[in-house]
Amino acid sequence: MTAPGRSRAVDLLKLALALMVVGIHANPFRELGRTALLLTGDGIYRLGVPVFLLFNGYFLQAAVEKGRGGAYLRRAVTLYLIWMLLYLPIYWSALINQNWWQNLRMLVFGYWHLWYLSGMAMAAALILPIAHWPARRLAGLAALTLGAGLVLFYGQAWDWFRIDIAFLQDPLPAHRNALVLCLPYMLIGALIWRLRLAETLPRGPVLIVALLASLMVPLESVAVAYTAPRGLPHDTLIALAIAAPALMIAALQWPGAVADRRIGDYASGIYFVHVAFVALMLRHTFLKDPSWRPLVWTLAVAGSCLVVWALRRRGWAAKLL
Repeated sequence: MTAPGRSRAVDLLKLALALMVVGIHANPFRELGRTALLLTGDGIYRLGVPVFLLFNGYFLQAAVEKGRGGAYLRRAVTLYLIWMLLYLPIYWSALINQNWWQNLRMLVFGYWHLWYLSGMAMAAALILPIAHWPARRLAGLAALTLGAGLVLFYGQAWDWFRIDIAFLQDPLPAHRNALVLCLPYMLIGALIWRLRLAETLPRGPVLIVALLASLMVPLESVAVAYTAPRGLPHDTLIALAIAAPALMIAALQWPGAVADRRIGDYASGIYFVHVAFVALMLRHTFLKDPSWRPLVWTLAVAGSCLVVWALRRRGWAAKLL
């Protein structure tokens, strides 16, 4: 399947971020200590999800303007159902050991990294009825929901309050879910398309902001971890809210196109597939020892690439990725 004018920079950015997401689940720097983990797995690697969500919102808005918003949502739901089914052998043991409520929660909100697909589909469903709103109102909603996520993260990290509700635990913590993470970033992505920000903002300053804010992400991660009394996953950081949109716009502005979706397929495939390899290696092999994390990361990436290659050979990539 060809895609004339497809941005090389966008696909390469997605590929780099997908490799970082593998590092969240199998951090090759784990043996270097806590600071290394904060700089990587809880730091720069956390750019992956918000940037992917921004692109989701960007292309959702494009689909809405073409009258295909419903088709976009159906594809998101279909992808979620397919990948939940494909991962069933991995999480089956959890299902048989949980009660019905825990199982329903997992099936609706996703297993492990598949929370992203569930949250993205839910956020798309929330956006479609309001896609016609004025840009200022959508921006206000994005700011409100993103701000709520930041308050929930920092408020709990500094023990100003606690949300110990079983419903709001993994894969649905209070500061990382469809409402306060997926929705705001997808709204921002939609606004980037709608306002044509990649065409109107100056390239140089955008790139500078993207680089500086990206450097601030791991620094903020370290600062929060060493000053806050309570540890939480760093899915919601102030620097992320600046770096992710700037990185996205910078990639959209970068010249160069590719004629096919090969790089994009490998980016999506690594994201979707790698957890299967990570889970199997950490559960059933000697590689569960933390000292083997670099090899786990390498094998997960290599295995995922092999799966994507096979999917492309069979012509299934367009449907599964």
